[in-house]
Amino acid sequence: MKKIITALAVSAALLSGCQSTGKDGKPLTPAEISQKREATIKMAKTGLDALLKQNPAVKKEIDDAAGYAVYSTTNINVVLIVVARGEGVLYDKRRKDPIFMEALKTGEGLGAGYQDQYQVVIFKSPKAIDQFLLTSIDGQKGGMDVDANFSAGSGGVIRSFNPEITFYTVGLSGYDLQANYGGTLYLVDQQLNDVATMKSLPTKSK
Repeated sequence: MKKIITALAVSAALLSGCQSTGKDGKPLTPAEISQKREATIKMAKTGLDALLKQNPAVKKEIDDAAGYAVYSTTNINVVLIVVARGEGVLYDKRRKDPIFMEALKTGEGLGAGYQDQYQVVIFKSPKAIDQFLLTSIDGQKGGMDVDANFSAGSGGVIRSFNPEITFYTVGLSGYDLQANYGGTLYLVDQQLNDVATMKSLPTKSK
């Protein structure tokens, strides 16, 4: 467990230092930001459609939910440590515009090569969304599930210790339970979100 938490802590610094940049490492241009926003939204639709195709019952969950998020990640298995980094978008039904995010997860699991997959997170209440966004990592607003805050479920669902949040995973080759998550770090993308969105995020009460 300590190994997983340590990996997340180290990776958090790496992720916060490499949020949305161009191929040359410089900040994205307005045109690149627009293109990446469109690509991320398209990815989210593809990931959600893939899940709904394999589990149509999820549609009602989303219809009844306060919001949902979709992430696209690639799992890389190195010996016994699994590391994945990806992008995502969070849809809060209280908001007109989506919140663009990034994700990093580490866990213990034996495997080989890599696997492309999507993660769909369903928030049952507005409070659950706010709690998810409130967690702060190195000054970056984001959400975090650590200490193996998942337990194996059935039918492809990963149960969070927060009963107001449900995680689904779907791979391009099928709808499978990924039980090797040790924790996931989520950060709000500092460049893809506009100033108004960043200012509208929930803040901790003093």
